[in-house]
Amino acid sequence: MVTSKRVEGEVEYNDGEFAEVQTIGIEGIEQGLVLGTIQIYRCNTENMPEDFQRRFPVGARLSIGTSTEITAI
Repeated sequence: MVTSKRVEGEVEYNDGEFAEVQTIGIEGIEQGLVLGTIQIYRCNTENMPEDFQRRFPVGARLSIGTSTEITAI
């Protein structure tokens, strides 16, 4: 089973190599709740450090889509 949901995030830190994003629920019972912190790594992009900082500046709001695959073990 695969589930998808949308959340928002705010960039709290970016040193040019990775950014930390605080995620916030925007749907259902998670609406308005702080969900946790995710990290975005520059090495997963084609950006130079300066471009990565411009692309994800501290304070920027982001729209984030997540997919979760659930399987029995």
